[in-house]
Amino acid sequence: MQNKVGVNATERVKNLRMIRTSAVIRNPLLLEAIGLCPVVAIASSLKSAVFLAVVTALELIVCEVLTSRFLKNVKRYVRVPLYFLVGTLIVYPIMYLVTRFIPSISLEFGVFLPLMAVNSLLALHCERVAVKRTVKDSFLDAVSVSVSYGVVTVLTGFLREIIGSGTLGGKALGLPVSFSAMLTPFGGLLILGFFAAMLKFYIYKKYPQSSPDRAFNTSEVRQSLRGSLRELMNDDFNPYDDGEEPSASSGDADSPLRIRRDISRKPEKEKAEKARNNRKRKQDKEKSQKIKSEQKTKNEMILEELNKSEERTYLDDFSDMLTDLESYKEKEKENENDVKGGGEE
Repeated sequence: MQNKVGVNATERVKNLRMIRTSAVIRNPLLLEAIGLCPVVAIASSLKSAVFLAVVTALELIVCEVLTSRFLKNVKRYVRVPLYFLVGTLIVYPIMYLVTRFIPSISLEFGVFLPLMAVNSLLALHCERVAVKRTVKDSFLDAVSVSVSYGVVTVLTGFLREIIGSGTLGGKALGLPVSFSAMLTPFGGLLILGFFAAMLKFYIYKKYPQSSPDRAFNTSEVRQSLRGSLRELMNDDFNPYDDGEEPSASSGDADSPLRIRRDISRKPEKEKAEKARNNRKRKQDKEKSQKIKSEQKTKNEMILEELNKSEERTYLDDFSDMLTDLESYKEKEKENENDVKGGGEE
């Protein structure tokens, strides 16, 4: 009985820590800046903000639960398009109903309503959580993220409507002044910036060991995508892995299948790497020789020009001219002497 109580307490602590991390420490909207565009573009009223929060929550919960239940053994380069396919199957019926029965919402959302089918929030949390944890953990993560995203979105729409248009839910409040600039994306970014600063202050004060800057660390997702590209280039197309066991900490980077595959490819990789290094070394050597040859030719041309310039200068030419003039004068004198000597005879 005591063991059961201890297990339940540990489970509750783990769940609370997960909710705190997903909703506060890694707040998707304020700290990770995921799903920011729809909020600043269309959450300018309370009604549109509530609608945006509900659609995002529905997408995220359904997609994470389905991913954790059915897509764990599907390869990553197949999984990611499936996330967006699930989002499309959820968003487009909603878009049809809204266009038919609430056209004002459809006009307010515009192009952003169909674009919600490819929400980056889905891919991030499905790859970060759903493919590595149980259905229950994925559901808790989706709910906590949806609540945190929805709260920030609704508060943003609430403040923008009051400050920007002086109304609440479409009803005039009779405020003496309103600032229509708050209805633009600039107003949304301004309010979200204040919310982000307040949340960071709270995290630093309440959880000093959990830096909010770590929310931008998506290395586990980048590593996952790099592994997917390697598999896509080296493996035959097979949407299922026969033995891939997801790990809670580092994905499948250390799985037995990956280790065996890497060991079997090691001689081929070493051989290819050696040949690549030899080619690079040969190319560098040829390039160096070519540069030296060109530099030598250039130096020889420069030296030749210098030698030519040293051989003949304008002073040398002037000296030659003086010498020729002296020779001419001497010849003239000799001719005159010859003429005088002939006359005396």
